[in-house]
Amino acid sequence: MRFGLAFVAIILLAACTPTMADPATPISITLERSPCFGFCPDYSVTITGDGAVTYHGGRFTRVNGEQHATASREDVAHLVQMIHDADFFNLRDHYRAQVTDLPTYRVTVVEGERSKTVEDYMGQSVGMPPAVSTIEQEIDRVAGTERWVPGGGPGAK
Repeated sequence: MRFGLAFVAIILLAACTPTMADPATPISITLERSPCFGFCPDYSVTITGDGAVTYHGGRFTRVNGEQHATASREDVAHLVQMIHDADFFNLRDHYRAQVTDLPTYRVTVVEGERSKTVEDYMGQSVGMPPAVSTIEQEIDRVAGTERWVPGGGPGAK
């Protein structure tokens, strides 16, 4: 009887433990920020599971072209956990407000054999979960885009 209760307690505790990404599963996380009618920075940044960062700068950035850096594995693991907590792979593909001249943000996550892109065009005004904007900001923070983009990118804190 005691063994049975202990077994059930262990199972319940394990179910409550947050899961981290399986380090054996390859993952890449890309944030693309498009230009707008004004001076919005146009760039993309990709972070891989091992912390490799690749930046491509375009208009209204401090640095044009390709740059490379490294993010800490702890920051990458935290970002992956945020993506899982947001149930990213089950979000809608597009959150587009009916307005013009604003930048479009796209987050693409490739994890193992699955891939998902979420497009944000003033998305919170049309039902996009706030977690997506938080993920966008966290990608910029983890990648360190402030070294390449004035002000660290839109929404940087």
